[in-house]
Amino acid sequence: MNIPSRATIVGILVLAGRRLSAAQLIRLASPLGLSATNVKSHLTRMVAAGALDREGPARLGTYGPTAGQLLLIDGIQARLKESPEEPWDRTWLMLAFRLPPKRGHRERLRASLWFDGWRPVISDVYVRPAWPRTWSEESARKYSEQDLGFCIRGVFMGPPVDFAALYDLRGLDSEARRLAAWIRRRSTATRSPQAAFVERLKVGGRVAQLIGHDPRLPSAIWGERRGMQELVDTFRRFEECIAPQAQDFLNLDSEQPTSSSIATRGKT
Repeated sequence: MNIPSRATIVGILVLAGRRLSAAQLIRLASPLGLSATNVKSHLTRMVAAGALDREGPARLGTYGPTAGQLLLIDGIQARLKESPEEPWDRTWLMLAFRLPPKRGHRERLRASLWFDGWRPVISDVYVRPAWPRTWSEESARKYSEQDLGFCIRGVFMGPPVDFAALYDLRGLDSEARRLAAWIRRRSTATRSPQAAFVERLKVGGRVAQLIGHDPRLPSAIWGERRGMQELVDTFRRFEECIAPQAQDFLNLDSEQPTSSSIATRGKT
């Protein structure tokens, strides 16, 4: 599975942990097969689409994720750090509201709800477990405070709900197990810091793509399905081995003069 070029650029920014110039992004993306023209084109489009913001003039500016993109990044990182040990009181949250009339707004809202693990049970009614408690309550408040409707908390009554089908737990578990097995077959004995950086981005990109579909559910709902936790544990071990060497490559790049510093030196 190839990681899309835009996801690669975001991945570089996440690993760098700082804003980067176009020149830096081009250097870091080059080992992954992205040309300078390709990177520049994607940067322009990603700024226009609201995925990245640029500070400074076009040629000397630096790039970083927007607030909306940071929410996605934070959500993925939280799933990779999350411990399933927090107890769940078996309660659920239910959001009921009228979806926005404009199609673009509806699609963005549905995508956001899906990412936060909310699933529709009937039209305009979404549910998710009240777990992790603090985060799930903040998520419910975020949507209900936008004049979209209201949220209530309680337990299901009547016939049991097929939550495995609602969340496609079988499919997610199977995909997570396959990806964890693929990671275990990857070698962490890389030839150089650059090779480690490339490997970290390739593996991290695939993990981010799948973990973004994790609806953040308590173990009581997952049951015997342990694929997602297996994936998180496997990826953590992979990161522990390869991250230090990959960081060496990023540190080398940080020593390179940026476009801004070159321009400044030229004026002194």
